[in-house]
Amino acid sequence: MILLLSAVVAGIISGIYFNFNIPSNLTTILLMFLVFSVGVDIGSEEKILSKLKVNMKNILFQSILTILGSLIFGSLAIFFTNLNLKESLGASAGFGWYSLSGVMISNLYSPVLGAISFTANVIREILAIVLIPLVAKWSPLGAASIGGATSMDTMLGVISKSTDKETTLIAFGQGVILSLSVPILITLIF
Repeated sequence: MILLLSAVVAGIISGIYFNFNIPSNLTTILLMFLVFSVGVDIGSEEKILSKLKVNMKNILFQSILTILGSLIFGSLAIFFTNLNLKESLGASAGFGWYSLSGVMISNLYSPVLGAISFTANVIREILAIVLIPLVAKWSPLGAASIGGATSMDTMLGVISKSTDKETTLIAFGQGVILSLSVPILITLIF
């Protein structure tokens, strides 16, 4: 996490003091590579995917609730910030995937809102690391929803240690669906 924040600070300082011209298609190419990598990761988990079919109804329900919860609570930011509803929904539609949502929003709408989305989603991931083990004691699926899109990768280990195998499987499926939803929802919002 420190390395990630250091890279952002170094980028900001470089942008202030040096005149870097990054071609806009470089960002798009890197985003496509990132999405492709997620697809390869999903495709390589064949045994998990066959087990996911059995739990598909639970995975879809869990994913819908997580998306709605994230967007509803994200929209409440209009009462505490200068963001309008569109901006609040857009920033919260990253579902924890800070590396994609921040860049997409920067390209589609505003670099400032992209930075807000990036920061909000990094905070979501940090809170997930702390809260998943605590929430899992009384609501395993609630704990899985905290991770959002990261439930299929970085938070999967925390979820696995804090819950049972079935919840871990549902969390993985939820992470896949939310990861696929992020670029679609952000594009629709902006």
